[in-house]
Amino acid sequence: MQTTNTREVMAGEQGVICRELTVLQVRAWIEAAGQEGAVDVVAEMLFPACSFDSLKRMTDLTDEQINTLRPSQVNAVIEVCRELNPDFFVLLGRLSTMRQSSR
Repeated sequence: MQTTNTREVMAGEQGVICRELTVLQVRAWIEAAGQEGAVDVVAEMLFPACSFDSLKRMTDLTDEQINTLRPSQVNAVIEVCRELNPDFFVLLGRLSTMRQSSR
């Protein structure tokens, strides 16, 4: 198993492990995103920088744990994920721009 760059951030009383994604993990995420069915509006749109699915891929958080966090705590986790995965967030921005221009 490959070791990745990780960092722990506290979200309230809960420690959250944030990790840097490998290129293979980013490819798998993009492939899975294209196959999704119904959209959970809160999970996809509450935080413009990152969906809950993406957040779960970069951390050890579960849906149940995310549901207990306050928005400020989720934003703190997203910021650490952004520091560890800057290229991933650039890719998200490019994909968003591509989607908007194709409409």
